[in-house]
Amino acid sequence: MNKTSCEKTHTAPANGGEPEWLRVSDVKRLFGISKPKLYLLIHEGKVRSAALRGPKQVRGTRLISIASLRAHIEAIADEQAKEVRP
Repeated sequence: MNKTSCEKTHTAPANGGEPEWLRVSDVKRLFGISKPKLYLLIHEGKVRSAALRGPKQVRGTRLISIASLRAHIEAIADEQAKEVRP
């Protein structure tokens, strides 16, 4: 196999919109949220995630729901906006 056939390709989802799930590294890159903070939000139930792994596997791929992440950020922004209003 040559190098180009092994490289990752990032394509738009089949529905033509944004992806519904992101890897942890993509969340950090796109939203600026650190890995420890993201895992805390997951643990607190504020952000949805799914671990893709086989039976008896310890390691897998963690995917983060963009909708739940955006909803959490919007809730924070709404709360902070209320604090600023007289």
